Amino acid sequence: MKRHIINFILAGAALISASCSQKETELEISLSDKFEGQTVELINFLDSTSIATATVENGKVRLSELPSEPVFASVLIDGRTRAFYITEPGLATLNDSTSTASGTPLNDSFAKMLSSLDSLENLDDADAYVEFVEKSYNDNKKNPIGSYFGIEWLKYADYNKVDSLLAEAPVNLKESSKAKYYQNFAKLRAATAPGQPFVDFEGETIDGVNTKFSSFVKPGVFTLVDFWASWCPYCIKELPEMSALYERWKDKGLEIVGVAVRDTPDDSKAAVNKHNITWPVILNTQRRPYDIYGFSGIPHHMLIGPDGKIISRDESLQQIDARLKTVLDNGAK
Repeated sequence: MKRHIINFILAGAALISASCSQKETELEISLSDKFEGQTVELINFLDSTSIATATVENGKVRLSELPSEPVFASVLIDGRTRAFYITEPGLATLNDSTSTASGTPLNDSFAKMLSSLDSLENLDDADAYVEFVEKSYNDNKKNPIGSYFGIEWLKYADYNKVDSLLAEAPVNLKESSKAKYYQNFAKLRAATAPGQPFVDFEGETIDGVNTKFSSFVKPGVFTLVDFWASWCPYCIKELPEMSALYERWKDKGLEIVGVAVRDTPDDSKAAVNKHNITWPVILNTQRRPYDIYGFSGIPHHMLIGPDGKIISRDESLQQIDARLKTVLDNGAK
């Protein structure tokens, strides 16, 4: 009897010890005063289901009792994605100057990978970017980091590869609403690929008059279309280079038209004036160009030929400049 009691006590102690050693899954967020009183929500990255919510108090939010199994999540502040976090045992931290959480193994790994990805984005090398995303996805299929890179690959991958990618993807990625959304975008990219005629859409002129994109695509000349927004730092950063390209080729048969997407007309007009944009700009198109051409990020460049057919998409300005040198310096139009 005494032996049974001792065994019972030892078993209980082992359970208590195991319980105490199990780290709780927590995320602590430090924010500046401008976020005070706003709602922070953690949602599943793939299907947008809510995981936890809290209100910013004294510049802090602490989310606890989160799922212990790894889930890739988006951190929303007042409905807008501000950062990413992977649930796993331990205390991870985040602040308003970072886009990824840190302090636990998966979060630290993802932060390093995202930093490398940002470096490639700054180089403006689309092929290197997609190659890195593809490798990162294949290396992380069995953990939540693969969820992010799988979706990122779907955004930019050759549309002919998308179905085969999803066929081999984990079930949670394959059946997610986000994957289906970008799978449809791939079909849109195929329908507006180089060699296809451009597709028209509506917007407004700088004076607020309703207009059509086709009004700015003139037969017999090359038209460079710049999909941009006033809130996009990369779009603004490349404006001097685009201005130089315009000056170099405008007298030899190049027109440029800017298309402001997901932007208010007032903000777009302010950016046009501030940055002295001299080419025509179509305003207030919102998401229409995304839903026609199937692109995900901006700036997005599209070159249209004299015959109204798309020549290239998503090339850098350097690549476009080299292409124009080939056709315009030889007098071809």
